Order: sequence, then C-alpha cells, then structure tokens
Amino acid sequence: MSNLKYRLGLIAALLLASIWALFPRTVVERVNREGGIALDTVRRVPLKRGLDLQGGMHLALEVDESKQAVADKSDALDRALKVVRSRIDQFGVAEPVVQKVGTDRIIVELPGIDDPDRARAVVEAQAFLQFQITDESQAFEKALPRFDQIVRSRGGAAPQAATTSTDVAAAPKGLDLFTKKDSGAAGDTTKADTGSVAGQLGGAGSVSKLVAPGSIPGEYLVANADVPALERILAMPEIQAAMPPGRELLWGADTVSSGAAPFRTLYMVESRPIITGEYLEDAKPNQDPIQGTIVEFRFNNEGGRRFRSETGKNVQNYMAIVLDDKVMGQPPVIIQAIGARGQITMTGRPLQAAQDLALVLRAGSLPVPLKVAEVRQIGASLGQDSITKGVLAMVIAVVLVIVIMIGYYRFSGTLAVGALVLFMVFTMAMLSSFGAVLTLPGLAGLVLSVGIAVDANVLIFERIREELDRGKTVRTAIDEGFKHAWSAIVDTSVATILTAAVLYQYGSGPVRGFAVTLIAGIAASLFCAVFVVKTFYLVWLSRTTSAQTLSI
Repeated sequence: MSNLKYRLGLIAALLLASIWALFPRTVVERVNREGGIALDTVRRVPLKRGLDLQGGMHLALEVDESKQAVADKSDALDRALKVVRSRIDQFGVAEPVVQKVGTDRIIVELPGIDDPDRARAVVEAQAFLQFQITDESQAFEKALPRFDQIVRSRGGAAPQAATTSTDVAAAPKGLDLFTKKDSGAAGDTTKADTGSVAGQLGGAGSVSKLVAPGSIPGEYLVANADVPALERILAMPEIQAAMPPGRELLWGADTVSSGAAPFRTLYMVESRPIITGEYLEDAKPNQDPIQGTIVEFRFNNEGGRRFRSETGKNVQNYMAIVLDDKVMGQPPVIIQAIGARGQITMTGRPLQAAQDLALVLRAGSLPVPLKVAEVRQIGASLGQDSITKGVLAMVIAVVLVIVIMIGYYRFSGTLAVGALVLFMVFTMAMLSSFGAVLTLPGLAGLVLSVGIAVDANVLIFERIREELDRGKTVRTAIDEGFKHAWSAIVDTSVATILTAAVLYQYGSGPVRGFAVTLIAGIAASLFCAVFVVKTFYLVWLSRTTSAQTLSI
C-alpha cells in the first residue's frame, strides 16, 4: 500500500508541475524607461505557435558598406550567417528561419516575437570587443592648438557651445584647462559669447571650447548639445591626419551628469588593443548590489595568458572596454595583472541589456557590419484553411484512438485513455520547458506519439490476455503482462528516439520541430503507458481485492 502512495504522489507532483509549466502567467521584469529603471509586467505564454501557424517578424539583412568596404560579399555573408544563426538560437526563438538568399542578403524570420526592436538590435550588433589603454601623455591637449588652427583655416568657426552659464558652475573642476582669457579685461568674455562655456574656453573656431577634462587620464566631457558639432569636426580629413600617432578618439556609450548638465564622455586611447574579443569563451549577465548590472566574461587559455601579460605591463593605467568603437562605462584602473576573468559594468542599464550583450559576445562578432534592409510582419505561411484542416485531422485521429481503445479493451482501454490524458499534459509541459514552438509538423509528431503511447498499452494488454488465458490470477496476469512487454516497448521507443535524434541533428526548421515533439512524446508515453497505467491497475486492485475477472 505504501508503494501505491508513492506512485500516486509522484504522478500528482508531475501533474502539478506540468500545470504550472503550462499556465500563462505574468512575469515581473526590470525595464529601462525614460527617467530610469522601472519594474514592468510581461505576459508569458508557455507554448507559442510557429511561423506556419501564426506568422512573425521578417528581417532582410545586407552588408553595410557605408561602414566597411567588402570585396567578396558572398563569402562575407556566409561567415555572417553562422554568427546570426548562433545569436538567434541563443536569443530563445524556436523554429526560426535563417538563410542566405542570393549573394547579398540574409533572411531572418522569427515567429511570435514579443519585442521586435530587441530582436533587431541583437541581429544588427557588430559586437567587436577590444580592451585599450587610455592615454596618459596628454596627447589630446597637445594636439588641440593644431585642431583649432585647422578649423580656422577651413574658414568656418566651430558651432557655438550650447552649455549655459548655470552649467559651468556645476561642471567638473579643471574645466578652465583650455581657458584663454584676455588678461586686460576680465569681463570681456561676455562680449564674445555671453553666458556660455564657449566664451570662457576659447574664441570662435576652436575645438577647445567644446571639450573639458574628465576625472581620469584620457577622459573628456562634451555637452550633449555640442556632440554633433564635435563629431563633424573630428570627421574632417585634416583633423584625422593631425591625430596624435598611435592614438584614437572614442565616444563613451553612456551619458553622465555633472550637476544639472548632461555630458557625453570622449576618450583618447592607444590604437593598439591589448586583447580583443576573439579569445572570449563565455559571457553571462549578472546583478551586482554595488555596481548594478554587469556582464561577466571569461577568456580561453590563450586569451587568459595574453590578458594577464598585457595587464601586468599596464598596472596603475586605465583600461577602456570598447564594444563596437564605444567605451562601455568608465575605464577601470588596473591594480594588478588580471587573469582569464573580468566584467563589463553597465551602470543604469536593465538586466535585459546585459543579457543581450552577453548573448552577442558568446555568439561572436560579425565579420562584416550588417544593416536591416527590410523589416515587416508576415502572416501564417500555411494559410488559415490549411491550419484548420490540420487541427481537424489531429482531433479526428485522437478521437478515433480513444474510441478504438475503449471499444476493444473496455475497462483496461478506459485506463489507457486516462493515462493518455496525462500523457498529453506531460508532453506539452516538456515542450514548454524546452521553449518549443508549435508548428504543424510538430502537431503531427504529437499525434504520432499518441499512437506510439497506445501501442505500448496494446502490447501490455495482449500479454495480460495471454496470462489470463493460461489460468493465472488477475493480479499475477497484470504483473506478468507489464514485465514481459517491457523489453519490446523499450526496443521500439529507443529505435524511434534514435531516428528522431537524427532528424533533429541534420534537419532544420519544421523538421526539427517534428523531431523535438516526437522525442518528448515518446519519453512521456513510456512513463504513462508503463508507470501510470500500472498505478491505475493497482488502485483498482486495492479497491476490489477479490477480483476474479478483468475487462480487457
């Protein structure tokens, strides 16, 4: 009797867990909204439908030659295709379509996407990671007079700085590093540019008036409104030619506040990176109680040796973590040689942003920059008529199985149908746990696994009949029937699982969906046909101790 209680307890526990897995629920997530981070509720549907049943998002990607000239587009797309496919797989979208079309385009189709903008950003991200030492030689300050001369020689003054006088007082100390005051008249600055940083930091046509020193070597602050003007100046060929050798300027990814004024950070770093993301082995998001959202990364053995060696040479220097030519957070100081592990601080960013960054870092950087040439929503590829007929065929097949089992095996068939109901719940819960997407081939795999599930019961019932015909008692016949049918059931299930595994390994799209559903169905059918049905028999026997016959 105690054995029966354990059996019933296990079935009840699995049933409750399955119901929980299949129950649509609202999940609380941290989201980045205007004004800061907030909590938001997101509706999670355990089982989503695939492209053939509900449609989804269609993206057409092309090489972005405005950022990089590409000689062989076809080869570049072949390499980019592997990275995009890896990102989509890690993004958690099941049954996507990722394929090359022609020689200049990659097509991505994603079913049931909740956040199209996020998916687009993940696909487009270049994800080229570098670690560069910030400049401590004041090369930028030394180059400023030359930059100012170039701007003036072009005959155009740099646009007036937009920072107001109220922001000057709130700006960091050392803002007057580039100040050019007229010693003869302390108040004359208002004549040139009343109430602006431009008036205090230099005359018209200077780069100096747009920048101020930051808190660490190689860091500079630029008022948000002045960023477009400075970007135009720095893009001038003459400015690029006058850039200090072995140095480059990179914008920070974040906006910082000094008092009431928002600033963008600008960094001068050494052009040669001490290491790149090609040695990255793993990356995962995390929440630190002090630093906030971070991404922890790990290099492989070779990368760890290089990183330790290079950081050991730059102790007490500041190291910028550069992703796609933008500095992530404020560069940390290197206190001692760093090994294979490190982290990227994403202050003020939501955990989802860290998850996406870790995803693209794990998948690797794109060999060429990509741009979205087309984005649109697509309808169900099968059409509503085909979907309706497919679902109808599935319902008819299941009903026929139920009718045949009850009509032929009577009471025992009813027990098998009861187990079949649990089989359906367990299978759907397994698919939900896998993050599977329901497609029409997947539904076909589910119907096939229903047939396999009752096939196992047929084997068991026929063995029980044989034992009853030999004159054995009902309890003995049931035990012997399950015992002798077990080997045949296992052989059949293993052979089918191996076939489905081959389909999953070498198939794609709907074929893999069919394989996943079939494997989950077979696993659930083994449990239900053998364990659940026998438990039902034991419950019946415990209630009818003097049973002389069995309806089978």
